[in-house]
Amino acid sequence: VRLPHLQLLCDIRTRWNSVYYMIHRLCELHPAIDHYLSSPAQKDLASYKLSDAKWQAMLDCEVILTIPHRVQQVMSQEKNPVLTGAIPAFEMFMTTWKKLGEQNSHLKRWTDLSLKWATKYYERMDNTKVYVIAMCM
Repeated sequence: VRLPHLQLLCDIRTRWNSVYYMIHRLCELHPAIDHYLSSPAQKDLASYKLSDAKWQAMLDCEVILTIPHRVQQVMSQEKNPVLTGAIPAFEMFMTTWKKLGEQNSHLKRWTDLSLKWATKYYERMDNTKVYVIAMCM
């Protein structure tokens, strides 16, 4: 298996997008991981080899997490990030998640669950005066 020399990443609670990066790297190294776990020398680890269905679930998670990752990257690229961009960015990723679920029925369960949490935080923004003031600026 010819892949770039990369290492697996760990989840870091304090780092934005660490779960996305971790899953992305895992999917990127899928052939190497399967090859390693299939080798006779690694028979003690063979039980950790993921099934095709579990690899597909990883790919689905990566697709779902790509959306907030991209929005966060756009917000981070601004030289002077402003609060006025937060609500449109939040709305953009919520709309994209909704479309993703509508276009991919096997992801709908997860996008709906994600939208439930996102809506909860969006409603919190609606009830916070600082966002209203920022939108008027």
